[in-house]
Order: sequence, then structure tokens, then C-alpha cells
Amino acid sequence: MGDDAFARIRNGTPHRFPMLLIDTVEHLSPGTGRASKQVSANEVLFERFGDAPPALPSCLLVDALGQVAILLLKGPDGEAPSVWYLGGIEAMHFHAPIPAGGVLRMEANILKRWRTTARVEVKAWLESGPAADGVMVLSQRGSKSDESR
Repeated sequence: MGDDAFARIRNGTPHRFPMLLIDTVEHLSPGTGRASKQVSANEVLFERFGDAPPALPSCLLVDALGQVAILLLKGPDGEAPSVWYLGGIEAMHFHAPIPAGGVLRMEANILKRWRTTARVEVKAWLESGPAADGVMVLSQRGSKSDESR
């Protein structure tokens, strides 16, 4: 990954190792964003699962989708002085496990945005087909309007 691509991710989300779950930003424009994650068998997050076949836990899949949504909400330059938090999940459906060795593709689309709240549709898929989809509600902190209160 080039320095510019890594800076885009690093500036766009507050997450860091081992919780940064985005490897590549494929597309980021107003209203929609796409990113991917290479799921490796030797990741730290798989150490707790013993002899079970390594697969990305669904809670981390939700976190990864949330990170794509955050990148989208912060915009292409990632310079907005705000932090977005998961406020709720309206719906989330899991269709297939994310095995080690797979490439997870993720997409986020803004459905509606208020001043400090957004409803975002999220989707994840593998080459073999859909992995998950749902709707998240995110809430913002650190905006100039919040600082003046």
C-alpha cells in the first residue's frame, strides 16, 4: 500500500492496530465508499480460536463495515475534526463466514444524514457471494457545533 493510500485510511478513521480492519480504499465519493480487507490466517484476532478454522468473527465484520462508513462520512480528505461512533444497528444480516485467505469487499452508502447523525447502508461480500448487509446509525462528536456548547 502506498503512503498516500495509508494516509487516507489513517486520517479517515481513529482505529489503529490491531483494530484497523481496512487495508485498501477502492472508492470514496460523496454518498458512497468501497474498501477491502485481506483476511490472513496469521492475524492476531485468530489466536483465540484454537483449532477452529480461522474466520473473521461477525462482531469484527460489523466493526470493519463501520470503519468504511466512518471513512465515507469524514469525506475524501479525512480532515474533518470529528469522531463518529456507532449509535445503533437497525438491521444486520450475515450470509456467509469470512474465511482466512479471502478478500473481503465492503461498501457503505449514506441513506440520510442529519447534523450529527447518519443512517448508512453497509454491505460486505466475497468472490463467492454476499457475506453481510445492514443499516447502521452513526453519531458524531468533535464537530465545531459540539465544541461551542
